[in-house]
Amino acid sequence: MLFRAIILSLACTWTFSMYISDPAKWNRHQYLVKVLTKDIKIGNISTCTGTLLSPSIVVTSAKCFTENRQNTAAQAIILAKGTKDTIHKAMLAVKIEGDLAVMKIDPVKDDDFCDKEPYPARVSRLNFKPSLTDVVYQSVEPKDIQDSRCRVVGFTTNDNVEKFASSHDVQVLELEVRADTDNLMFSEVNGNSTGRACWDDIGAPLECIISEDNKWVQVGLVHGIYGRGQEEQETEMGSNSTVPLKATCADVQTMQFVVFSDNTFAHAIEVAGKTSVFDAQDKCF
Repeated sequence: MLFRAIILSLACTWTFSMYISDPAKWNRHQYLVKVLTKDIKIGNISTCTGTLLSPSIVVTSAKCFTENRQNTAAQAIILAKGTKDTIHKAMLAVKIEGDLAVMKIDPVKDDDFCDKEPYPARVSRLNFKPSLTDVVYQSVEPKDIQDSRCRVVGFTTNDNVEKFASSHDVQVLELEVRADTDNLMFSEVNGNSTGRACWDDIGAPLECIISEDNKWVQVGLVHGIYGRGQEEQETEMGSNSTVPLKATCADVQTMQFVVFSDNTFAHAIEVAGKTSVFDAQDKCF
C-alpha cells in the first residue's frame, strides 16, 4: 500500500509533524456532527464524526458504514443552537461515493440556521465559487495544499460510545499534511501532544486556509487512523476499515485524509441534495 510505504520511508527522517491541540467549544463549531452507526443484526455500534453541509445533509467517511447497508441504522447527533442540548436525527438514506458517505436526515429546523459573522456557521464552509448562472464546487489537489495551514476539528476522545454520545468537548488539531496519492494526504502526529486522535475522528473535517481571506475551508476528511507498528486488520466497522485491534488511542501516530480533489464529492452531494447544500453555502457565507 503506497500510503504505508511512504510512512515507513519517512520514519527515519521525520520525527513528527506539528501537532497543536487546542480545546474548543462545540457551539463554536456547530457544523460538527457525531455519527453513530449500528449493525442491526450483530448489534455493534460504531462512532464517527461528520459535518453538516446543509440542514439535511451530513458528510462523513464511507468507513463508518458496513458493506451491507440494509442492516445498518445510523443517526446524527447535532448541537441545538444556543443551548447545550443535542438533536438526534435518524438517517433517512446514505449515498456512498468512493471514500465518502453522504447522509440524508430530517432537516434541522432552527430559526436563522446560519447567522452572519461573527456568529459561527451551522454548516461547514466548502470551496464553492459562484458564477453568473450557478454555484460550482472547486476541487483541490493534495500537492497544492500541503504547505497550507491545516487543522482537524473533532470531538475529544472518549473510551466508550455512551461518553462519546454525551460529551460536548471539542478539540482543534493543527497539523502538517503531506500529499500521498491523487486524493489522499497524511500527517504523522506527535504522540506526546496533550490532544489525542482516535478512531472516532474518522470522518472529521480536514480544514485548510487556501485563499487570501484567511478563512478555514473544509477540503477533505479523516479517512484513516493508524498506530505505528500495529498490524492493520479489518474490523466489523467496514471491510475497508483498518483499525489496529491491539492498539489504543495513545498509540495513534498517523492520520490519513481523503481530499475533495475530483468530482466524487461534487457528484455525491448532487445526488443527495445539491440544492440544499448550495443554498446553505449562499446563506451562511
